[in-house]
Amino acid sequence: MKSISQIFKGNKHLMDLDPVQELIEYTQELEGQVLEKKVEDNYDKEHILKSMLQDILISCRDMEDTNQLADRYPGMYEKSDAESLVKNLKTYILDMNYKNNLGL
Repeated sequence: MKSISQIFKGNKHLMDLDPVQELIEYTQELEGQVLEKKVEDNYDKEHILKSMLQDILISCRDMEDTNQLADRYPGMYEKSDAESLVKNLKTYILDMNYKNNLGL
């Protein structure tokens, strides 16, 4: 995107006109809003990704605990099936990507 000085390069005298001054101020205000939106979007995506990683970590820890219990008490607990876990993980990631437009 061109800066205001690049646009008026060679015609700096036009920048002194009142309607042009209003347009410049309005443009600067819009640029600020766009920048704020980009920062906000990045924060939201960062928050979503951090939340996803926490969910995955919790699930992994739960699986490890369940497998340890299954080793100790084979009749009471079943070991986790790794293939179904990977399939569920992939589904979870793709679903979160779609819902939150993460661009993965």
